Amino acid sequence: MTSLGPFSFHTFETPQWLLLLIAVVAVLLAEWFARPPGAMAISTGEVLAGLRLRHRGLLRALPPLLRALGLAFFVVALAGPLSGMEIRRDRANVKDIMLAVDVSGSMQQEDFVSGGVYRDRLYVTKEAVRDFINSRRVNDSDRFGLDRVGLILYAGFAWTQCSLTLDYDILERELALASIDNDDKRKDGTAIGSAIGLAVRRLSQSEAKSKVIILLTDGINNRGELDPITAAQVAKEYGIRVYTIGAGSTEGGSVRAGGLFRVERQPIDEDALKRIADITGGKYYRATDLETLQGAYDEINQLETTEIDVGDYYQYESAAAPYVVTGAILLLAAMFTRRRYCETIP
Repeated sequence: MTSLGPFSFHTFETPQWLLLLIAVVAVLLAEWFARPPGAMAISTGEVLAGLRLRHRGLLRALPPLLRALGLAFFVVALAGPLSGMEIRRDRANVKDIMLAVDVSGSMQQEDFVSGGVYRDRLYVTKEAVRDFINSRRVNDSDRFGLDRVGLILYAGFAWTQCSLTLDYDILERELALASIDNDDKRKDGTAIGSAIGLAVRRLSQSEAKSKVIILLTDGINNRGELDPITAAQVAKEYGIRVYTIGAGSTEGGSVRAGGLFRVERQPIDEDALKRIADITGGKYYRATDLETLQGAYDEINQLETTEIDVGDYYQYESAAAPYVVTGAILLLAAMFTRRRYCETIP
């Protein structure tokens, strides 16, 4: 790769055109040493009067030199300089994954420990989901991933927080915005069936060969018109696997209320979550602490990994524009200097 600022490039698309540089040099030498018969090139009278004799030889050589440089830049542009070369690994059997996260009021119970501090269930769930998203990046610095991932939030009803996307930075931003809304009475309760149904609807429009739903909840289905088992059967018809995670300690957790703490014990319908997973070919996980929660997402990540290589391709960006612009400027400069200092008089 060259390191010449705007003239940097990695390679040429058609380097054969660089052979024209030989012709450009030949034309320059021929014009430099050949003099047209029956004519002489002098500067105009006004300019000649203001010039010293030793400058005339240099000015006479300037127009053909500028013209040759301009043509040389055009030849380089014609060869197709390319920058930003990056090896991209193309893969088959990519997946579409919908993450369904419970944001009902019970998710504010503080029964998980993170960094030596008790945290609410939603806080540690977001940490585990963020780790899952980052683990599906090809490289840690990549903004985009191989698989499309979306985010659904649900409480009393379900909504799409982030549509299926390859832009994991946007996905992480939307995950960070997930919160528990205790002021909206419509969000009271847990609509597990609605969350699965919405995820199925989003994935049913996908052309991916593999489709997955990862649903996390800490309660039981008590809202929504769609039964979770019925939703699971619909998911099976579309070939969608559903992994279910029951989050929360068996002892329950404390909830802040008016400056005081109260202990709540929210039951988890493990039988329903197991049946949902069995119907769709997924798996049920019980997460009672941060380690088991992260372990659940890690195992799902391994089960749903994308590893089939079908070839490499190279991504480039054209770097010809600076050469075209510079070549045009040099040709214009050649025309100006010839008419200004070396007008031919027959």
